[in-house]
Amino acid sequence: MKRFCIIGAGACGLAVAKTFAERGIPFDCFEALADIGGIWNPESPHVVYGSTFLNSSKRLSRYPDFEFPEEWSHYVSRAQAQSYLRAYATEFGLYQRISFKSRVISAERTDEGWRIAIEGESAPRIYAGLIVANGHHWEPVSPSYPGQFTGEVLHSHDVKSKEQLKGKRVLVVGAGNSAVDILSDAALDGARTVHSMRRSYYFFPKMVLGKPTDVFIDLTSRWPLPRSVMRFLYRMGLIIVVGRHIRYDLPAPDHDLFEAHPTACNTYLDHIVHGRIVTKPGIERLDGARVRFTDGSEEEIDLLVYATGFRPSFPFMDPSYILGEDGSSKLFIHTFHRELDDLFVAGLFEPAEGGVWQLADYQARLIASFIVACARDKKRAAWFRALKARAKPDIGHGISYKATPWHKFEIQHYRFRMYMKRLLRKFGASAELPYADAATPGAPSKPPVALKLAS
Repeated sequence: MKRFCIIGAGACGLAVAKTFAERGIPFDCFEALADIGGIWNPESPHVVYGSTFLNSSKRLSRYPDFEFPEEWSHYVSRAQAQSYLRAYATEFGLYQRISFKSRVISAERTDEGWRIAIEGESAPRIYAGLIVANGHHWEPVSPSYPGQFTGEVLHSHDVKSKEQLKGKRVLVVGAGNSAVDILSDAALDGARTVHSMRRSYYFFPKMVLGKPTDVFIDLTSRWPLPRSVMRFLYRMGLIIVVGRHIRYDLPAPDHDLFEAHPTACNTYLDHIVHGRIVTKPGIERLDGARVRFTDGSEEEIDLLVYATGFRPSFPFMDPSYILGEDGSSKLFIHTFHRELDDLFVAGLFEPAEGGVWQLADYQARLIASFIVACARDKKRAAWFRALKARAKPDIGHGISYKATPWHKFEIQHYRFRMYMKRLLRKFGASAELPYADAATPGAPSKPPVALKLAS
């Protein structure tokens, strides 16, 4: 029986490992750290900011077969997210299937298969296929400006606690979810809080009509209306619920709704109207402890935080297998190599609404179904092989996204999910068959365990 390699035991790697175990697909899962969770693992050097809450609700974040505890709030904290992932790994017996403290240092495709080198091992291992699930929110991107800043400079990646902001004059550059999280804490604990962004974005509240916003969008995405009409209705709704940008002394966005990733926040705009956050345009130059902005104003700053995003990174392999020259995904639905049948990626996408984990579960099921079909259903394997080579399905918002690195992996949660569900139905029996007659699939899905609230 052929064996497969999974790199990473974060939220997406766990979904693949669990699905492979259930389908009887032999695999080894390698995790560089001592525990599962990826960026939610508090021991990871890439762990998210301490005050972070999921920007997607429980309903659209959870794995389809594993509920969050009912008593948890709509949006869960960093600690709760890690508790949930640990419970998932425990419930489905994944801990004993993962090799911890095992860093993959190279993955090379050869005539024999994928040659995987593990740090500390003298000889590489050979695998029939490779599933990359190493995440893409851990290698930071920072801008450069004329001049030199003599204060403290951090990327949001390196801001782990609000204690780093306390009593300081803080400038945050960028307008994503990490930026507004840090700004909200700095507004309460810092001496002065300044926000710089070259362009403005749409700021979504986290609740609409008593429902999490992503749930509201997911439900309305089912309406039989043209997406241009839906975007118009969303724009009107934002004006009613939030108001126009000018009311907050913010410039209007230079793009239409969903052409750029919206920012989910509740407190950011409240801090602006109470004067706890001062907004500025882009930076013109740095001058010692002072920062000059493109409108000619200046601020004296102690801590400069670049909340300017991350780049996908695959340091263990040739990235051209996955990314084009412009840095965009070359893969079919961000998952399948178009020519090779032995290379897959999980989690390399950005939903504007809804969570990554739930979609990674459907990715895992599709990957497993294709692997099983290659072994047991040649006709369906041939159908999918032809599809992945040429198809370019509409899994976004049906509009052109802004030409920035942030939007090269943008998808629409509902459309991506529905498309993967349709593909699974077309796989038919291959979506349920075990990998081989001798295989023993893992235990069927169970009700979620009773988790204790994180302290």
